[in-house]
Order: sequence, then C-alpha cells, then structure tokens
Amino acid sequence: MMGRYCYCSKVLPGKTATIKEHWQNKGDQTAEVHAEEIAFFNAIKLTSFDSWIQPTAQGDFMIHCLEGPSLQEIFKGLREQIAIKNPVALKLHAFYLDVLGKDYSLLETEPKIELLMDLSLPSARVHAKCKWGHCYPLLTDKEQEHRQFRKEAMGTKKTRHEATMRAFGSTRLSVWLQHTPNGKYIIGYNEAGDKKQGQDSEGWKDISAILMDHTGLPFDQLSPTLEWLTQPKN
Repeated sequence: MMGRYCYCSKVLPGKTATIKEHWQNKGDQTAEVHAEEIAFFNAIKLTSFDSWIQPTAQGDFMIHCLEGPSLQEIFKGLREQIAIKNPVALKLHAFYLDVLGKDYSLLETEPKIELLMDLSLPSARVHAKCKWGHCYPLLTDKEQEHRQFRKEAMGTKKTRHEATMRAFGSTRLSVWLQHTPNGKYIIGYNEAGDKKQGQDSEGWKDISAILMDHTGLPFDQLSPTLEWLTQPKN
C-alpha cells in the first residue's frame, strides 16, 4: 500500500532561482535520461513526487511531497543508490547538497515526520486539479496544544474542519509534525478540484485564531503564496 509523506527544507540563501531553473529544464531532458530517472525511481520505490517553493519572513522553504511504501524505504533506497554511484542518484545528491545543504547519503539527514491528521471528503474521488503543500513553524511551548487541536479535528471538531475544507475547495487535508535540529514545523497538504478563497468562512476564523496562537504567525501568513514546481504542463 502506497502512502504520502510531506516535509519541508530551508533553501540556502540565493538558491531559490537554481531550484526553479532545475524544474523548468526538466522538459528538455532526452528520452534516455527520462528512462534512467524512471529506473532510479523504481529502485528507491518512489511512485510520485511533488514540490513547492514557499517564501517566508525567515527565508524560502521547499515543500516536498513523496509517495511510496514508506518514507524510510524511499530514503534507504536513495542512500543505497548514492553508495553504488547511480548517476541519477549522484546528480540528485549534488543538487540537494547545493541548494539545501543536505547530504542525503547520511541516515541522520532523513526527514523525521509524524502524521497528525488526515481528512478526506466524499468528493475526494474527483481528480485533484490543484495540490498545495505548505509549512508553519510550531512554537516550542505549543506542541501539546497543537497535538490536541489535530486530535479534535479528527474527532469532536471534525465537522468544523470539513466545513472549512469545503470553503477552500479542498477534498483532502493531511498534516504532519516535522522534527528538525532547528525546531518543529507543521506541514500541511491539500488537494482540490478547484481552489477557492475560504478565508471568510466561520470555521477558518476559529481555526486561524488557533494556528496564529500555535505558530506566532500573523493571519495573512497562514495562506502563503506558493509556487508549484512540479505542476503538470498543459
């Protein structure tokens, strides 16, 4: 059974343009290179990948969304492919070392995330035209309150969250807690048939107030401007 796993990485200063250029040039690769990449993805058991750039007051972040049997298996496969000097793995390793400062040949670099919440509406069977992942910082003294908030979203407050999802046009909402050496982050992932502006909904007023308290962010930064790097080309 395949799962979805989302996490964030801080982009090194001045490297956002390099990341964007990397994805813009993907369409220019040869059939041979494309075949090599497919073989590499199969080897590490990666079945799908999406990514976004999120600007913040603290700098730009790259949001990663991977699909496969488990995050641990994907990164174990990546380390193995780097070790045997797979050309695709070596290019990927060098790229992320350059733009994120992350050495994915090391076990300790593997993202540490835990799923806190996963909601789907009946209309989730409709093909998702829009996908977006984002991150918020989590204040150090708010972790237990945030865990309780997400637990209630799957239970006693589920109706409120589902109504808010409808207001935003979202059919799927997943949330992870990411542990990093520099603090903890809330990672959100949404799918929608058509993305709507739901900032004025009653549910969002309640939820946003809680999020501002847990993250220290102002209201306008709870709906960040995102660039979908892997958006399918029409």
